[in-house]
Amino acid sequence: MDAATNAEIGKRAFQVFLGSFFYIFLVAKLIGSENKAKWFKRRTNYTFFNRRGIFGEYINFGYPITWQGILVFIAIYGGIFGFGYWYIFFY
Repeated sequence: MDAATNAEIGKRAFQVFLGSFFYIFLVAKLIGSENKAKWFKRRTNYTFFNRRGIFGEYINFGYPITWQGILVFIAIYGGIFGFGYWYIFFY
């Protein structure tokens, strides 16, 4: 098995980064705004440096405050890191 070049690894990392936005957007769409509000606590104090655009606010979950929020958190980050690690280093 040939080793991947730095360019291939960089390309794969970028693909995982881009795909993670679509994955988080899909999870946010499936969960819905009302469940996100129940399961996660969002930031209340915004400054110039941590403002987000329209899509950034939509995919911003906050931090989990219920067990459902913890499950969603594990599904999102576990899926991204698990798939990303496999795709970058083993695919």
